[in-house]
Amino acid sequence: MDSNSVHLVDQIFQILKHQIKSQLYKKNEKIPSIRKLCSQYNVSKNTVIYALEQLIDEGLIYSKPASGFFVMEQKNLPRFQQANIEMQDIDELWLMRRQLETFNGVINVGDGFPDSSWFDLLPLNKLLQKSLQENNTKLLRYGSKYGYEALRETLSLRLSQINIKVIPDNILLTNGVNDAIDLIIRYFVESDTIVLVDSPIYYPLLKKLQLTKCKIIEVPRLVDGPDCQILAEYLKTIKPKLFFTQSISHNPTGTHISLDKIKIINSLCKEHNCLIIENDVFSEYTDIKHRLSSYSDFSHHLYISGFSKIISPSIRVGFIVGEYHLIDKLADFKAILHVNSSEYAEQFICTILQSKVYEQHLQFFKESLKINSQHALDNIKKLGGKVFYEAQDSLYYWTTFENLDLSHDMMKKSVENKLVLAPGYIFSLDGQKYNQWTRLNVSVASKQNFYEEFSSFLNI
Repeated sequence: MDSNSVHLVDQIFQILKHQIKSQLYKKNEKIPSIRKLCSQYNVSKNTVIYALEQLIDEGLIYSKPASGFFVMEQKNLPRFQQANIEMQDIDELWLMRRQLETFNGVINVGDGFPDSSWFDLLPLNKLLQKSLQENNTKLLRYGSKYGYEALRETLSLRLSQINIKVIPDNILLTNGVNDAIDLIIRYFVESDTIVLVDSPIYYPLLKKLQLTKCKIIEVPRLVDGPDCQILAEYLKTIKPKLFFTQSISHNPTGTHISLDKIKIINSLCKEHNCLIIENDVFSEYTDIKHRLSSYSDFSHHLYISGFSKIISPSIRVGFIVGEYHLIDKLADFKAILHVNSSEYAEQFICTILQSKVYEQHLQFFKESLKINSQHALDNIKKLGGKVFYEAQDSLYYWTTFENLDLSHDMMKKSVENKLVLAPGYIFSLDGQKYNQWTRLNVSVASKQNFYEEFSSFLNI
C-alpha cells in the first residue's frame, strides 16, 4: 500500500471513529455499507475495508456476515496487563490459550485463524436453517461410525479436483483436524515409536506427540518441501513408523512440496514402509492440484483435512482418507473414544459445501488472502524483515528480523507492548533453533496498526 493509500485509510478510519465516539451511531446500530462509504468519500473499496478492519481492531465495530458492520457497545476497557494474560511460561500452551481469547487493543499477529471479515460472504445463519429444515428428522440418532454419508460423498467428489480418487468408504469423519491427528497418534504411536516430522513443525502436533513419549526426529523443511536427502537417510537408518508433513501451505513456513519431491517422498516412504500422514487443512487456500496423496494408492498414506480455516473454527468437522480396511479400524477406534462424531455439524458442513454461495465465498476468501499477503509482505520488508518463502496462498509468513532474538524475555516485552507473537522456539524440539524466527498471520500483519506497533517494539 503506497503512502497516499495509507493516508486515505487513516482519514476514513478517523472520521468513522469520531462519528462513533460522538454517538452519531448508537450501540448495535448499523453503519453505512462499504458501497455507500466508497461513494460518500470517493475512495476505493479496499480503502474502506482497511479502515473498517482498523475499527474492528479498536473494538469500535463488529461485522455480521451478509448484514454489514455494527457499532460495538463502548465500555471502559481494561489495560492489556489487567486482562489476565499470563506472562510466564510463554510456550505452546500459552499460544494455544491466546487463540481462544479476545482482548480489545491487542494485536494477535501470532493468531492461527484468518480475519473474520474474510467470511462475510458466507451466510452461516441462513445455511444452518436450511440444514435444519432438510435434516430435522435425522438428528435424533447417533449416525454411522464413519460419519454422515452425504458429506462423505460430497468430499469424494471435491477430492477428485485435487486428483485424490477415493469413494465414500475411504473417508472417516472426525471432530476436526486436531481430533483426526489425535486419533491417528493414539492408534499408531507408542513410547518406542519413531516418528518423523517437518522442521519447523506445527506446534500442537509436537505437543500431542510429546505426550506419548515417542522418539521425534525433525526433517528440515526447505522452500520446495522436506530435505529429501536427510529424509532418505533417516528412512534407511532409523526405520521410522510415521512421517507427519504438509504438501500445501505448510504451517509455519507457507511452503509447498514441489511435484518432483512429491514423487521422491512417496517412493522413499513406500520403499521403507513408512506411513505418510498428510495434513491438508489449508487445501482450499490454493489452486495447486498436486498433493502427496494425489499420487498414492493409499497403501502408505493417510490424508487429513477439515474446515476450521475456511468455514469456521467453531464447527468441528474434519476427515481422514485412507485404505478401506485401515479406515474401518480407525472408525472402530473412534467409536471407542467418542462413540461417533457430530452428525449435526456434519450435515451443516454438507449443506454449506453444496451451496452456490460457498464457491463465491472461496473466491472472495482467496482474493482477500492474496491482497493481505502482499500488504503483509510490504509491511515486513519496511520493518527490515525477511520471509522464508513469499507465498500468496498461505496464511503465514515465517519471518526473521535482523538482531531480533525472540527469547522468553523478548516475548514478555512484546506482550507488554500489546503484541502476541508466535515465537520460533515453539516450532521445534530444540528451544534455541528458531529463536530469530516468528510466524506472522498475514491477515494481521497486513494492517497499519501492526506496522506501527511492531516498529515501536523493534526500537525498544
